[in-house]
Amino acid sequence: MDTKEKLKSVIVEWQGRALPQLQKRRYELNIDVPHVNDIVGVRRCGKTYYMYQLISELLDKGVSKSNILYLNLDDDRLQPLNGDELQLLIETFREMQEASEEARLYLFLDEIQNFPSWERWVKGIYDRKQNVKIVISGSNASLLSQDISTLLTGRHLSTRMFPFSFAEFLEYHGVGYDLKTLPYSEDRTAVKRRFNEYLEKGGFPETIVYAAVQHRETLQSYFDDIIHRDIISRYGIRNPMIFKDLALFCISNIAKPHTYNSLKKLFASHSSLSTDAIINYIAYLEDAFLLFSVSHYDESLKQQMNKPRKLYCIDTGMINAVSFKLSSDIGRLYENLAFIHLLRLGNEVYYWQDLKGLEVDFVTKQGLSPTQLIQVCSDLSDSQTKEREINGLLAGMKHFKMQEGTIITADTFGEEEIDGRRVRYVPLWWWLLEGENVN
Repeated sequence: MDTKEKLKSVIVEWQGRALPQLQKRRYELNIDVPHVNDIVGVRRCGKTYYMYQLISELLDKGVSKSNILYLNLDDDRLQPLNGDELQLLIETFREMQEASEEARLYLFLDEIQNFPSWERWVKGIYDRKQNVKIVISGSNASLLSQDISTLLTGRHLSTRMFPFSFAEFLEYHGVGYDLKTLPYSEDRTAVKRRFNEYLEKGGFPETIVYAAVQHRETLQSYFDDIIHRDIISRYGIRNPMIFKDLALFCISNIAKPHTYNSLKKLFASHSSLSTDAIINYIAYLEDAFLLFSVSHYDESLKQQMNKPRKLYCIDTGMINAVSFKLSSDIGRLYENLAFIHLLRLGNEVYYWQDLKGLEVDFVTKQGLSPTQLIQVCSDLSDSQTKEREINGLLAGMKHFKMQEGTIITADTFGEEEIDGRRVRYVPLWWWLLEGENVN
């Protein structure tokens, strides 16, 4: 079958496909602007279904499905395509629909990183003004790399997707509440019960929608796909077992400081694993949105780069499914969940530590100035633990000249003034909802 016939068969199949009806995600993408929209995020976080949601919204506005085309570039029938072959796509589509050059077409390209030099092809479509609106998705951070951003400067708008937030999780399960009265209402019990489930299973859509399926096996398969398909195969890693062991070690030790040299020493028995290889491996894990590095907050970029970093994982369900006994460490799961939420809200996130070892878990930043200081501690019942968390927060407030800080807890509400500064206590389950301004 030649390329044009392959494209025709895929187009015919798409036109006859019914769109699935799933929960609406909490993202805002303006489909009416001429820019290329790119949707990026970890594999299986819901990018495809978000594209279906956008297509449904177009249909509701009266756009004919004959003017809309969705292609999954993971489809074996489209492998391999080169630039010349994919140029036939719009021509073939218009021919089949008998659409004029004036008719606006909507082209949704899923997992576009599988198409070499996609950005040049997309730029060409945009620059030639073929009256085509393009929405693309990918599971690789290279979609946001400097080269691509330069090539598509002023032409693209990015949306970063995550697995379900806690608010989306509650919405799917039909749990209603009023945020203002929630701490005192009967809904609190149901929300907390669902929070414990969310902490364990995470927010990947299939683990929520298909509750009868063993979520651990599902998440383990996601992990394997990310490791083997998105990283090992793509980058030609020569020591796949060592790489997978490193990934598992990092996920099992989230929220702990590390340096590249310290990781190299842990794998010292593998003489072929250099510091440069460690740096590349961590970068690959971040590129696939599986792990995220958090740097020490320092006004000096050089000092910041020399300090240890902390790693966090995309999803607590993933952590529980693949790590070594981390599920018993509720505190670090809390910290991971808080970090992902801050990232989801668009914050630039750091940690901070002074020369005495007093530490703030998260310092958020917008522009040149810090905006929030946050500690995460699931259990404040021990007086020494509470004192440590408060002292770290007060040291941070003094250093950054801020009057308020937050300690995220398991189930404590309240605030107190210490040395003229306000310390606020909120449960994680409530703070996650507050952050999305859900009412």
